[in-house]
Amino acid sequence: MAQVTAVNISEKKGVRKHEVPYIDVKCRHGIVGDAHAGDWHRQISLLADESVDTMRAICQLELDAGIFAENINTRGIAPRRHAPARGRDGA
Repeated sequence: MAQVTAVNISEKKGVRKHEVPYIDVKCRHGIVGDAHAGDWHRQISLLADESVDTMRAICQLELDAGIFAENINTRGIAPRRHAPARGRDGA
């Protein structure tokens, strides 16, 4: 079953994202309060925990949620099989 395992934000660009209990998502903006929100092509980033698990197996560093600047960590979603969602205007 697919699930969200963590949600993360950073208030400033260049600062590691930290886990938060919930996020508010605004259409054509991204995550409210996240430094990377706004009118551009990378408003929200997802990362599969399975990919993080692969890195954990070869890396001796702590790889907590947010370490790769992702906003949403997932488990049970095959990321390469899903195309990005498009808005009603096709953008």
